[in-house]
Amino acid sequence: MAALGRSAQAGGRDYIATARTVLLRLVADPDLVDAARLDRRPGAVARNLLFGAGGISVWAMVWSPGAATPVHDHHCSCCFGILSGALRETWFRAVSPTHAVTTAEVIRRPGFVACMLPSGPNLHRIVNDGPEEAISIHVYGYDHEAHASSVDRTYEILPG
Repeated sequence: MAALGRSAQAGGRDYIATARTVLLRLVADPDLVDAARLDRRPGAVARNLLFGAGGISVWAMVWSPGAATPVHDHHCSCCFGILSGALRETWFRAVSPTHAVTTAEVIRRPGFVACMLPSGPNLHRIVNDGPEEAISIHVYGYDHEAHASSVDRTYEILPG
């Protein structure tokens, strides 16, 4: 994780490449994260800070069945990987400052890793609509002590 902090201070694409490498290692060996120690919230997403320094934060997210994010975009870079379970990621296109329409949807399974630059837009929504909990790891390019969240803006969904 310290490599992430050094890379974030260097800035830009080096940070994204380092975040992707760290996530690929974590999802390849899920036992590196002690899932039994992570907080859980029935019916919701529980955010667990794993590391925060140098303008980055790394979170383990525990997704109860039925948990979902709103449609959102990020104010910072965002990389995430799936440790366990399955999550449905839906992509959107903004049609106004407050509304978006669906453009694509895919199920993300263990081992999946993706990275997004803050230059976006990167409007998406993540949902655990399976019967089991899911765990994902998120690496954000923001200082968790300066910002409560990586989310920049949320949107309402319009029918396609």
